[in-house]
Amino acid sequence: MKNWHRLTGYASQFELTTRVFHSVCLLVIAALAYNIPFNYYVGLYKIALLSAGSMAAFMVVYYASRFKRKTPLALLLFCITGDLLFIINYFLNSGIDGPTDLFFILTMVVMIAVMPVKYYWMLVLSNFSIVLSLHAVQYYSPGLVPHTYDTMQHRYTDISSAYVVVVGLILLSFYFIRRNYELEKKSAEQKTSVMKLLNEEKNKLFSIISHDLRAPLSNVQSYLELLTEVDISHDERQEIKKNLLNSTRYTLDMMNNVLSWSKNQMSGLKFSLSALSLHEVLLPQLLLFTNIASSKNIKVEIAIDHSIKAMANADMLQLIVRNLINNAIKFTLPGGHINFSAKQEGDCCLLAVKDSGIGKPVKLSGNIFYLDARSTRGTANENGVGLGLVLCKEFTEAQQGSIWFECDPVSGTTFFVELPIYN
Repeated sequence: MKNWHRLTGYASQFELTTRVFHSVCLLVIAALAYNIPFNYYVGLYKIALLSAGSMAAFMVVYYASRFKRKTPLALLLFCITGDLLFIINYFLNSGIDGPTDLFFILTMVVMIAVMPVKYYWMLVLSNFSIVLSLHAVQYYSPGLVPHTYDTMQHRYTDISSAYVVVVGLILLSFYFIRRNYELEKKSAEQKTSVMKLLNEEKNKLFSIISHDLRAPLSNVQSYLELLTEVDISHDERQEIKKNLLNSTRYTLDMMNNVLSWSKNQMSGLKFSLSALSLHEVLLPQLLLFTNIASSKNIKVEIAIDHSIKAMANADMLQLIVRNLINNAIKFTLPGGHINFSAKQEGDCCLLAVKDSGIGKPVKLSGNIFYLDARSTRGTANENGVGLGLVLCKEFTEAQQGSIWFECDPVSGTTFFVELPIYN
């Protein structure tokens, strides 16, 4: 079947009707190739020679469309060649007493199958006119059409063979039309499914942006209005500045995640892997979040093996850790603690982010790594857009790693990221 597609052309190269036309050309060439020895066998030497010439002509037609991409010209030549072939065949092969009328039916069916709809009636009328005119010529001038069969057996054999060939070609033509139609339909359904999924994700993203990003920006506006328009004490002003800083930081985190996800969806992941020292790449990020966590009275403990190296991408790895630590801070009560560790486990680097949680058992759904998961507010009412863990999963798997989580039966959650180690 792969070779057949090479002969007829691929869907990316030609339209459905053009591929059907190529299929028909190949079938006609095969039928004429069969017809040459058959007509020679039954004593129709001129018809055998005509079939050979016609086969060469149809090969030129096929070549012009399939390889030279001149399909309109090829269609015109196909119609002209077909009509001329059977007009000559009518006068060489017993006229109405031979099989030529069957071939004219084949010509009309094939032309209707491959020609544009606007030419249908013109083709039908042309076919009718040619056939009826030939009948009239033979009726009024029977001497112009010789009887070419030596025996009744040859006549019956020729007409029976012509019937089988004509019906076979018609059936094969409609088979290829139907099969290509089903392939086109399946391809269209797949594209529709993909477009539907992308549209759903787009709507989800717009909903997230309009709902979850509006709130922190409104808070920023409210805090700024309080600072500029209301007479407040020094302590109140410091508290507002602290809240303003937190709201701005979380809004920036949201925007970074939204932009990263949008970029991936539009242009795909483009990155390179290299040997990275986890201590050098991750420690500055972790120290930054240590200061952020301390403002919520959360202690962050860091344990990274200085010698461990991973095959990873620095930007993607830092984004993964930022999101996991940020989530841990978000869902840990003041006075709690977060542990980050990186160590070697066999042929892999194992990163773990464990938090003490909200003080009661937590049960997370398996769909938290997908866009349809709902964002949850943190212990200090921190907001999110539900994209952080989506990006963690996409970036981890892109680096040939895996990510999962475990919920503590008492409190807290541990997220694990496994990446290939550098040897």
